[in-house]
Amino acid sequence: MSKVDSMSSDNIQGVAEHHLGETSLVKTDGWLAYRSALRRQNVEHGYIVVGSGKEASKLLPWVHTMLADIKGNIRGVYKGVANKHLQRYLDEFCYRFNRRFWEDQLFDRLLCSCLSTPTITFSELKA
Repeated sequence: MSKVDSMSSDNIQGVAEHHLGETSLVKTDGWLAYRSALRRQNVEHGYIVVGSGKEASKLLPWVHTMLADIKGNIRGVYKGVANKHLQRYLDEFCYRFNRRFWEDQLFDRLLCSCLSTPTITFSELKA
């Protein structure tokens, strides 16, 4: 997940350039900005135009699951998120979401990460 300033075609193309390779297959809803940005990126793009929210959640279930979960975390656990730190919250959410079935490995992986990561100073944390 990446924070974007707006859903303009130029912003979407920037994210696509950073994250997609030439052989990528992208599936999206029918938003026009996706179509023009991904056409310029020259990747294979399949899109589905949906009529209602109920249909969209059936056609792109993981997208809607992740969005609902991140919104629930921000509203419930954190009670709001500053724009300055939004990407860090998204990174944490993706880390936890991608490891949700590895609960038995959680402590060992966390310990290894703590031991192999350099210390973060307070000024770096506040940046």
